[in-house]
Amino acid sequence: MTDLLGYAASCAVLATFLMRTMVPLRLIAIVSNVLFLGFGYAQHIYPVFFLHLALLPINTWRLFVAQEAASGQSSSLSQLPDLRVAPRPYTFWFAVGLLAGLIGSFAIIVLTIVEPV
Repeated sequence: MTDLLGYAASCAVLATFLMRTMVPLRLIAIVSNVLFLGFGYAQHIYPVFFLHLALLPINTWRLFVAQEAASGQSSSLSQLPDLRVAPRPYTFWFAVGLLAGLIGSFAIIVLTIVEPV
């Protein structure tokens, strides 16, 4: 049963990549967050659980802002300053991803040695 939950959550993530507009994307992302929360909890995969616990309010907030922008309403939310930072070169993000992957792999090796299954 929990495998089915995981497959449903994975399909929901795949569906987000097929969305062309922001509101449906956020709705499906919220569905995937809820499904992955259940899956991570049921399978005791706490990194998945905590990731989607953090992503759920972000997607909810972004959905709220996207709906407001789509309806053309202006409120205090739309008058917040734009805090986006200029994009960094792709090589920088490649290096960050590579470093994160190496650290994650090293952590798995250490955990396997320290706590064999």
